[in-house]
Amino acid sequence: MKSKRNIRLHPAIVFLLLTIIVMIVSSVGGILHLETSYNSVNAVTGDITTQVVNINNLFNRTGIQYLISNMINNFINFAPLVNIIVGLIGVGVAYKSGFLNSLFKMIGKVVPRKTLTFIVVLLGVISTMFSEVGYVILIPLSAILFMNLGRHPSAGICAAFAGITFGMGAGVVANNIDSVLLDYTSSAVSILDSSYNVSISGNLFFMIISTILIAYLGTFITERYIIPKLGKYTFDEEEPSQDSLVSIKEKKGVILSLLVTFILVLILIYCITPGLPFSGLLLYLKDTSFVDQLFGYNSYFKQGVVTIVSFLLIFAGLVYGIRVKTIRNNRDLVNAMNYYLKEISSILVLIFFAAQFCLIFKETNIGVFIVASLTEILSNLELSGILLIIVCFILTIIGSIFVPALGTKWAIMAPIMVPMFMQNSLTPEFAQAVFRGASSATLGITPLFTYFVILIGFLEIYNKRKNDTVTITDAMSLMVPYTIAYSILWLLIILAFYVIGLPIGPGVSVMI
Repeated sequence: MKSKRNIRLHPAIVFLLLTIIVMIVSSVGGILHLETSYNSVNAVTGDITTQVVNINNLFNRTGIQYLISNMINNFINFAPLVNIIVGLIGVGVAYKSGFLNSLFKMIGKVVPRKTLTFIVVLLGVISTMFSEVGYVILIPLSAILFMNLGRHPSAGICAAFAGITFGMGAGVVANNIDSVLLDYTSSAVSILDSSYNVSISGNLFFMIISTILIAYLGTFITERYIIPKLGKYTFDEEEPSQDSLVSIKEKKGVILSLLVTFILVLILIYCITPGLPFSGLLLYLKDTSFVDQLFGYNSYFKQGVVTIVSFLLIFAGLVYGIRVKTIRNNRDLVNAMNYYLKEISSILVLIFFAAQFCLIFKETNIGVFIVASLTEILSNLELSGILLIIVCFILTIIGSIFVPALGTKWAIMAPIMVPMFMQNSLTPEFAQAVFRGASSATLGITPLFTYFVILIGFLEIYNKRKNDTVTITDAMSLMVPYTIAYSILWLLIILAFYVIGLPIGPGVSVMI
């Protein structure tokens, strides 16, 4: 008797089916007239208003018309699309010129493998302050690094992706996440105490400690579970070999390239430093705080950071290529720019269908409805102490699966969470810390997260089972160990700060 073969649907087909299912669910919600509400605070007047949330039925004439007429716009405006194209242009030049292979081989000779895994996860956490850079540049760089170490490139992809997503709530400086959360936290505080001033660096110590612990845990999960699960990688002839040696000429090329890159980085730092002659070129100086000038929505640096890093890689690869003669003319340079773009055709197909799914789901209001319902449940509970912290943590984790965007969730949850914490003598900054930790715990396993499609796409690039595509469940299964471990870690960190009473930021305690 022949055994039945498991049906493995291509992720693009799954995203299409999920889109249809979401539209059907929205029709059920519309027929049942499902409705909930949440409170919002006017930032100017401080008045509390009730926002009613209804599920928007898209499984009808109007909804189908919306889907068909907006498919192109959904695709074009989907964040990963442009960023991955621009980012991989720079990665292609740095890789095809041989710069990355020589650099990583030199590093691999003196730095242990596990230490490099730790550095990859750590850089993933730190890169969250630079918006999409981690997803479109650090992830492919990590794959190349692991290949040069003779390891499975997908392990590097997983380590980097885990650091970026599950470490979203961490960091080493106040950044755009703090700026976004601060506005909603301050508005929620005004419900009880309009004189309380929420500090933008109020989570700094919490973030730094979390960053270190997340990097260590990510290293452990990658080394202990992910690398054995992926098995041995079969290298193609054109892929970098661990056994090849770096010549003296190549070493000189790397040193020269790093020197030029260092000079360019110094110029970049000058352009984002305020108060110096002709400086601040990339800052939005109309904002008052430096965090907003550098990381705010209008910041020229934030809007162009992927392009900036991509050009740094282009210059690094170009200098190296000219020195070792792997780039002899402009045609070689352009071919190098095209190198990785040839590999992402499957990612572009994925992005098209993922864009429809994510944006249709957002249009139905199902995610907002779920988060608002969870918040309503929270508001009806009488909780205090550790139980309050744990319940808020769990509800935020659930909400993050359906609404990955931190700002959207916190706008709904802050007017309830923050006053509840303050009434229990807990600071608003601590409520924000609980929220940011919980929001990061499940971010890497939800297909509704726009950059989840990038994980699938890069795993497919290094998939040697050409007759068997990488599925959504394959990608999720690689992230599940991280999710479980990081959920426990984030909760333990939060409870440790509460029990021990450690300050969570400069001049900010857990207790009021």
